[in-house]
Amino acid sequence: MPLSQSPPIPFLALCAFCLNTAPALADAITPVPYDLVAQTTSGVIDFESFLVLPEPGQAIAGAIHAPGATLGATLVGQRIGASGTFTVLGGVPAPPARVTQPPTSPPLAIAFHAGFGSNAAFPLGPNGFAQRSGRGEGSVAISFSAPIQSFALRLHLDYADPLGSRPAPGPVWLSFYDADAALIHMETLTPAHGVQSFGFLSTAPITAITLTHQDPGGIAIDDIRYSLDSLSN
Repeated sequence: MPLSQSPPIPFLALCAFCLNTAPALADAITPVPYDLVAQTTSGVIDFESFLVLPEPGQAIAGAIHAPGATLGATLVGQRIGASGTFTVLGGVPAPPARVTQPPTSPPLAIAFHAGFGSNAAFPLGPNGFAQRSGRGEGSVAISFSAPIQSFALRLHLDYADPLGSRPAPGPVWLSFYDADAALIHMETLTPAHGVQSFGFLSTAPITAITLTHQDPGGIAIDDIRYSLDSLSN
C-alpha cells in the first residue's frame, strides 16, 4: 500500500479529554479480535513503502498519507504538550476532525522493528528523534476522508531489562471522534509486553482517532487497518 509524506495520557491527557463534550454514544465502540477487522477491511497503513533501516531509522518530517487516511501527531485544535518524556494532547479538536502537524518537530520515525519483523512507526515524544527517550514516547492521530466503522492496530510495548527488573507496560488511550470532532468514546488499553493486537467495531461513524500513552519503554505501531469502502483515495 503506497504511502506518501507531506512537509511537518497520562493524567494530564485524561483531563484534556474532559474538556471535550461527553461521548454521544458511550457504548458505540466494541473491542473485537484484530483478525476480524483485518479480514473485513481493505484500508491498511504498514509503513513498508519506506526505506528499511535499523533503529532509530528515519524521522518523517510531516504527515503520512495513505488511501483515505492521514497519520500524524495531533488533530486541528489540539495542543501538543509534555508530561515528563511523554506527549500530552490538550485542547479540543476543531471540526471537521482532521490531522495537523506541528511546524517544527517531526511526529514519527520509521524503522525496521525486530518484534514485528517489518517496518513500524515510533511516535516521537518531547525529547525528539535524536534521543532514545524521545522515540516511542509521542502521540498519534489519524483522520479519515470519510467515516469508518472498523479499526485495528498492532502495538509493541517493551523495556530494556539489564537488571532483570523490567516494569509493567503503561496504559494506552485511544479516543474516537466523529465528523464534528465530538468525542464518541475513549478506550483504555492495558497491554502486556511484546506485540499486542487490538480491533474495534463502531455503531457510530468515526472520522478521527488519537492515541496517547504512558509506557516507560515507548511504543511502536504497525499494521493499522480501517474500513475503506466509503472512502475516496
